[in-house]
Amino acid sequence: MEKIKRQVKTYGLRFLYHSGAAGLIGRIYGGRGVILMFHEFTHCPHSMLDQGCRIDDFEAVLAAVRADGRDIVGFGEALQRLADPDSPPFVVLTFDDGYRSNLELALPVMERYEAPAIIFVPTGMVTRTVNAWWLGLRDMIVSNEAIDVEPLGMRLDCADLDAKIAALRRLTAWVWDDFRRVDLLDDAFAAHGVRMPDLVERLAMSEREMIQADRHPLIEIGAHTTTHRALGLLSADEVATDIGDNKRFLEERLQREVPYFAYPYGPPSITGRREADIVKALGFRAAMTTEPGCLFPEHGEDPYLIPRQDAEYTEDGLAQAMCGLHGVFRALASRGGTPAVRLGVAA
Repeated sequence: MEKIKRQVKTYGLRFLYHSGAAGLIGRIYGGRGVILMFHEFTHCPHSMLDQGCRIDDFEAVLAAVRADGRDIVGFGEALQRLADPDSPPFVVLTFDDGYRSNLELALPVMERYEAPAIIFVPTGMVTRTVNAWWLGLRDMIVSNEAIDVEPLGMRLDCADLDAKIAALRRLTAWVWDDFRRVDLLDDAFAAHGVRMPDLVERLAMSEREMIQADRHPLIEIGAHTTTHRALGLLSADEVATDIGDNKRFLEERLQREVPYFAYPYGPPSITGRREADIVKALGFRAAMTTEPGCLFPEHGEDPYLIPRQDAEYTEDGLAQAMCGLHGVFRALASRGGTPAVRLGVAA
């Protein structure tokens, strides 16, 4: 059933993109620009259990964006363009979590296209103290032919690639249903040999690499909390500490202001206006969610719950990104309703 759903999605995206229907939708839902969200990059998504962005897809997206007549700009310039009705359409590139593949794989492509990007980095990824449960799940499943998950009361088959991918999707969805379940995975990780600090060390940028990356003319480091926890589970004081400590950590090491923030996980983990007000009070100029949608002038007036489009889809990353660029996912999510996402605003 999962394969059938993905096939339907893939064919639907390809039809919308290649037929030009996405462009027609974009006349209403495309706004003035879009923020595309990526995480890890890879040559082979199968090795990552169908996760991350295939680097060839990333290059195809940048080529298509240029061919579409869009500028690829930094977020500061994007905010300026939202206030200018005569500004040309734009795309902003963002990478979450601070993976080393952002530098090793994505940066050479960015240099070929002169395309800037923001990398949002949690403190715990740099210090190797984060509970990167999503990486732990993948590593556990890759390394074992079967896994016992006591909180679920079941044993999951991981004997072949399809079974591993299915197990990862099932466990990830289980966590996303209630982020408090993250803490229930510790025993399973220990029993199956997952060493979280070593895993993060292998995949995430070091402090030195982060500082060097920030000095590159195409890269800006942004804030992404200290612990990468779901903020909706925390008290207001805990939220302010988790975000504020990350801002100070980055600013002390980068020796500059860090004005932009991205919420971990997006709307499923935040209450809305509460987090936005905290981020604003901490001195950030803007903050991004993962709610799909394009950017409209009103987003520049209250830039603390800005929509951002997921551009990762291993079946066809190009069609995914370009449909997002035209606001297709916002049109679907709103069922043909208001084009501009307005999170945290009363109807």
